Amino acid sequence: MTTDTRIESLETQVRTLKRMLFGVFGLVVVGGLLAVTTLQSVPDVIQAKKFEVVNDEGKVVASFYANMGGGMLSFSNKDGEVVAGLGSDEVNGGGVLGINNKDGKTVAGIYADENGGVARVLNNNFTEVVQIGADANGDGRMKTSDSKGQTTSRIP
Repeated sequence: MTTDTRIESLETQVRTLKRMLFGVFGLVVVGGLLAVTTLQSVPDVIQAKKFEVVNDEGKVVASFYANMGGGMLSFSNKDGEVVAGLGSDEVNGGGVLGINNKDGKTVAGIYADENGGVARVLNNNFTEVVQIGADANGDGRMKTSDSKGQTTSRIP
């Protein structure tokens, strides 16, 4: 092999290596640009009419949704019965917190009415047995009742 042949062979190899290097560099640049453009950014707002959280059995254990009064957040037990709710009252538009027993019956609640805040305790027959709140003058009041709903005491 002559010197000229060897030089020509080396030049061909160098030219081929340069082409390969530029090709690999180009692929890296294109891949990087694709990776940057496909990255998800965090949205400022997510909107939906309802969000639900389900357990391993697929039963809804929490949900956040809109109702006639505004927004509502509810929590359910493992059997799917709603045991607590927080949101806006459909009747007077104020806030409401409801606590239910394991069967989904309301047994306690706090809500806003035209005079202020009201706290209620009910028995398992959905009869109110205790109520604490404010009267029209802004004074505190408390009432207790028997299991039939008949007033047993009132302050003032």
